[in-house]
Amino acid sequence: MEIYLSICALLYSIFGILLFVGWQKIKKYPADSAEAFTTEVAIIIPIRNEEKSLALLLEDLCAQTYPRANMRVYLADDGSTDATPVILTDWIARYPTLFKRVTLNPAYADWRGKKRWIASAIAAGSESFILTTDADCRIGPDWVKTMVYTWLESGAGFVSGPVRMQGEPSFWNRIQAMEFSSLVGSGASAIGLQHPLMCNGANVGYSREAYLAVKGFNGNSAIASGDDEFLMHKIAAEISPKAVVFCKESAAIVTTAPAPDWTTFYQQRKRWAGKWGQYKLRYVQWIAVWIFIFHLTLIVVLFLSMFLIMSWKWLVFLWGIKAVIDYFYLKSVAGFLSIDFKNSTFINAVVLYPFYAVGFGIASRLGSYTWKERIEKLS
Repeated sequence: MEIYLSICALLYSIFGILLFVGWQKIKKYPADSAEAFTTEVAIIIPIRNEEKSLALLLEDLCAQTYPRANMRVYLADDGSTDATPVILTDWIARYPTLFKRVTLNPAYADWRGKKRWIASAIAAGSESFILTTDADCRIGPDWVKTMVYTWLESGAGFVSGPVRMQGEPSFWNRIQAMEFSSLVGSGASAIGLQHPLMCNGANVGYSREAYLAVKGFNGNSAIASGDDEFLMHKIAAEISPKAVVFCKESAAIVTTAPAPDWTTFYQQRKRWAGKWGQYKLRYVQWIAVWIFIFHLTLIVVLFLSMFLIMSWKWLVFLWGIKAVIDYFYLKSVAGFLSIDFKNSTFINAVVLYPFYAVGFGIASRLGSYTWKERIEKLS
């Protein structure tokens, strides 16, 4: 048992060091604010029941510093039942050269999730670079310019952008923001190591050439979630891991709101975790399994120590290693994302995270989840 726990501690230490190395290896491409770009850009936004936030995002898009003549925003209404269609009609009428409503392409009608709308928008246009975000997000004025510049300068086929979670400074929201920053940071570090793991569809970009080269979302059309990560993995596997980069520029940060309640949070995280069994890259699956096993070990050691079956030194040793590594890494990521890093929030997150990781690891293999009022089966 002691040998096993020592191996767990060693592997987590190595994992943490690799995260630091990957984070530092990410090359930066600061965009020149005076440079005018000529690349044609498609910005695709799948939408369902976003009447409260949609207009704010559309205002942000109108305020972009990127030349409007080279931007086209594709708005895909996925059967909204609130006032979203009315809002879309109004904005398209006001800015007919910027906004375009997406019609579902019959070739993708049987696909599940957002990817059928994204594929339909791509098929309807001819732009060289494609950006996607979510309708409940906010973007800065230099978002398009910075993502395009990173793509041009890196020569990549896929650009993963930074996303931060920001809301009212409650304990619940701060915990979510810290957990979310760990996902963003881990995904960025893995890209820095040229072993892409995760990205977030709220901020990704890719070239039309790379999308067509890997046949887009073909092979994943029956999976409701994961249009972003599956495409990234395909580009890494079929073109090159070097074809995937992370945009480590603050001007490219997209802001999203935390889940308003536990039910929404549970369904969202269950949806995210439910994809891991469908990943084609084996190292991605193995890392997911390793993270689950390590945190399950922490929980087991905790209970064995509570019942005096195991010495408390192992509990302090394992949790201490996790706390030290996580602290310095997350503080660095939070600094980049401009998230208020509070020690009290971190301590609570360290205690809760093993239960979170194990709980959602199990939940992701069971039944279905509900998202945007729709029930989707977990594959």
